[in-house]
Amino acid sequence: MTTTNFVSYSEFKALLGEAKRANDPLWCRLIFRPLSFPSGWLFYRIGVKANSVSLLSIIISMCSFLIMIFGDSNTIVIAAFLMILVALTDCIDGNIARARDETGPGGEWMDALSGYTIYALLPLTLGIHVNLQGPFVTFPGLWIIIGAITSIANLFLRLLHQKFISSKLSVSSQRGMKTSGTLFSKVSSEMGLVGWMMPALLGASITNMLEAYLAVYCLFYVTSAILTAIVLARKVNRSLTL
Repeated sequence: MTTTNFVSYSEFKALLGEAKRANDPLWCRLIFRPLSFPSGWLFYRIGVKANSVSLLSIIISMCSFLIMIFGDSNTIVIAAFLMILVALTDCIDGNIARARDETGPGGEWMDALSGYTIYALLPLTLGIHVNLQGPFVTFPGLWIIIGAITSIANLFLRLLHQKFISSKLSVSSQRGMKTSGTLFSKVSSEMGLVGWMMPALLGASITNMLEAYLAVYCLFYVTSAILTAIVLARKVNRSLTL
């Protein structure tokens, strides 16, 4: 794209679309989206590509994870703040991709890579941090196990969903899933990367409630994975009998 093809700032914002805005989690709608427009516009105007922003997100995430592992109860706040920036970049790269017409499989893969890096490593890293700062007396290593279970359940949940969507099931079965999963999708979105996950992490870091934060997310993703497996298995069995 040449410099003469730049879209205006108002056009840059409008490219998001009303449907996408309506599906944004509350925190994203109130905080991340408004911040992503001027910051994304700046990256866009200086020539930064969407995939570069996704790569930057991964680098910031890894820096945050290292701080969690090797830092203490004071530096964890810095790590949590960096994860706020990571959530913001998840909105920025999409804005740039739409403005540069870089949407497609490659961009989606990079965006997924940055997201899955967080979902796979953040709970485990947080579990290591909590264990190092104050291990569970009667069961050393418990928080590491909880962090690992949270990571596995999160990835398992997403794998089940993506495999179901990409499988050659009947159209009616897929529509049924979307209809029945509306409430769950909203809750999952609110608990996710651009929802309350990172603000809650920052709050838990400041108030020294990381154990509660990790326990809540572990319970949520384990329960979600089990329920999703049951619901999708029933839908698959129903489609086979049609």
